Amino acid sequence: MALSLTVDVEEWYHGLWPGSDKIVSEYYDHDVPKGTFIEPLQRLLEIFEKHHVCSTFFVLGEVAEFSPEMVEKIYDSGHEIASHSYLHRDLTGISLTELGKSEKENRHLLGKITGETPKGFRAPLFKIDASIVDSLENMGYVYDSSVVPSIKIPGWFGYQNAPLRPYHPDRRNLTKQSSNRSFFEVPLAVFPWIRLPAGGGWFLRNFGVRYAEAAIKLLLRKEIPIILYVHPLDVCSDVPRLKGIPFHVSRRCGGYTLKAIEHILETFDCQKRCIHDMLEDLCS
Repeated sequence: MALSLTVDVEEWYHGLWPGSDKIVSEYYDHDVPKGTFIEPLQRLLEIFEKHHVCSTFFVLGEVAEFSPEMVEKIYDSGHEIASHSYLHRDLTGISLTELGKSEKENRHLLGKITGETPKGFRAPLFKIDASIVDSLENMGYVYDSSVVPSIKIPGWFGYQNAPLRPYHPDRRNLTKQSSNRSFFEVPLAVFPWIRLPAGGGWFLRNFGVRYAEAAIKLLLRKEIPIILYVHPLDVCSDVPRLKGIPFHVSRRCGGYTLKAIEHILETFDCQKRCIHDMLEDLCS
């Protein structure tokens, strides 16, 4: 079985907390910094190289425009480059026409940097629906990895009845499977049965590495491919404490999460693959 520890490439403040955009903008006097993702990504690349990990990096378009050399470095290190949309926003709140225009541009941008057209997509905030998936498929994407098959987390995500394994989603209902479709939905890791999110990010930092480790063990026993995720925020050691943002939003960022990632990679003796390679194995 395989484990994929994916990375959402974005600034640390993207999607920080509901209503945080205004707080961040005012904190920086409406001139938010760029390039906060670079140092955290370099740390992740070092860990992945040390442990011979091949991963999938879902790259935000505005980040790729700011630092194409960082995207190129990730790709040259042997990792898969996939799309995280152009802007970090709730895609369910915009028209499919607007999505199609911006995503085609982002797909072209990432392909131009790496020389390879992205095959995968992940929606910001994990907010996705069946019509967006249809649009992605029509653009030429092979898979999406946005569905969290967990209980509903108010204001965030949750498709409790969705499959735990990669599957071909129904065109009208993402929780159901289709028998006549080649496009894949690759769900994030959750605890089987109780359906609590366990893929990483906030849950890894606040509930601790043992929490994630327990979920991984259960999924391995059921021979379910494991999709984890991490953001630059999670491994950023100097996230500012902003008034109005709960302390748990940036709890254990930096050193704790880096050690947790290493612990997971060292503990589980399974293949550490990028998502596309994982899907090819499933289809072979």
